[in-house]
Amino acid sequence: MFKKLTNIQIHNNTIIIDGHESKVRVDGTCLEAALLVDDNYILLFVTFDCPFEEILAIYLLDLQQNRIIDKAKIYRMYYTDFFSDLVILSENRISFDFLIEGGWTLELFDKPKKSLTYLFPTLLVKRPFSLTRYFSIKNNV
Repeated sequence: MFKKLTNIQIHNNTIIIDGHESKVRVDGTCLEAALLVDDNYILLFVTFDCPFEEILAIYLLDLQQNRIIDKAKIYRMYYTDFFSDLVILSENRISFDFLIEGGWTLELFDKPKKSLTYLFPTLLVKRPFSLTRYFSIKNNV
């Protein structure tokens, strides 16, 4: 279950929750949205404020472990756009617009899933190597 948060900030790449530094560092400068997920996780959408090549970074922060457990970046060289139209579709799915017509759907898994997507990289979504994923991102076109 997603719930929008307003008590999250990013300062010098550090996540600040309710005025307290979490000691978790992220890439990016502008916090676009923060969602609480089942009181255990925070889903962060962060942009880099780069006028000619904008990047959207998505982070899943585990509040119990105080660390990022999954992440992805959406970008295309020499393209710019704005993050917009964040919509909660269901208990585990949200949609948003960035870079492409039709936007994106993010699905959060109930438990981590085995993943071999690193073998099939996509043009716009970049993710670090991992054998498990906590969420998937698909374009809506």
